[in-house]
Amino acid sequence: MPITMTQHAPGMPPHAYDEIMVGAGEPLRRSPGFVSHVAHASSDGITVTEVWESREQWEQWYTTSVKPHLPPDAPPPVVSELHNALGR
Repeated sequence: MPITMTQHAPGMPPHAYDEIMVGAGEPLRRSPGFVSHVAHASSDGITVTEVWESREQWEQWYTTSVKPHLPPDAPPPVVSELHNALGR
């Protein structure tokens, strides 16, 4: 079942996100089950939303490539089953 994952990084400025994506973008793109990644900046940080083919595939990426680099007080991601997606 496809899922969406939303992660908010309070206080993260856009340039810090950009630096992370220099190294993480291509490995993310090649990860099994990865579909899409979008990010937006607001006055209180960066919010990322991703679409994955399955929760298991996302969990594999998250536990090995993301979680080890998060601060201990980072808010947990919100994972939901995808109801619909529309692309170009």
